This record gives sequence, C-alpha cells and structure tokens, in this order.
Amino acid sequence: MATVTRSGHNGRKKAEAGIAELKGKLSEYLRAVRKGGEVVIKDRETPIARLAPYEKSRTRLETIPPTAPWKEICAMEFKRPKGLKPGDPDEALREERKERLDDLLKGPSR
Repeated sequence: MATVTRSGHNGRKKAEAGIAELKGKLSEYLRAVRKGGEVVIKDRETPIARLAPYEKSRTRLETIPPTAPWKEICAMEFKRPKGLKPGDPDEALREERKERLDDLLKGPSR
C-alpha cells in the first residue's frame, strides 16, 4: 500500500502505509520522517494516524508589554457591541462548555 505523494502546502513528501507494512519497514519510514517527510498510517483504507517530524513546542503564552500607561488603559471607555446585553457572553460560554461536556460524555460517534 506504500504510496508517496507531494504535499502542496509545504512541499514535504508524504507517504501512506498500512499497519503491517509500517511494522515491517519501520526503520525505512523513520528515516524518511527524519528527512522531513510524513507518513499517514492507514487501517485498511482509513487514515488513523500521522507520523511527522518532531517539533519542539513553542511557548504557550507570550506576554506582550502594554503600549500605553496603565492609567490610560483603565480610563478607556468600553463600548458594548450593538445588541449585546450584560451576561450574554457568559451565557454563550456556559452553553458552549455544556455542549462540549455532553459530546465527551456521549463518547465517539460511529
């Protein structure tokens, strides 16, 4: 099943391999990944995972110093968007979180 294609957005070679083939040629595929390639792992014809070069994670949160003095920032006038009532953002966030929790509790859909 080994198929090699060229990815359009970054020019990296992308290979596809079934599980059995990946087991048998793991060293070969890892060499390709070390050179910047990717391997899409398939169970029959269904993609289930991607083997890609390891990239160190970036800092999750970057602090940017303010461009204005704190007193000016505190004095800024807040204008509520038209139609937005106090409490609306809180309610929207609560609904979104409830939907996500419900989805997690249902489990994966098949």
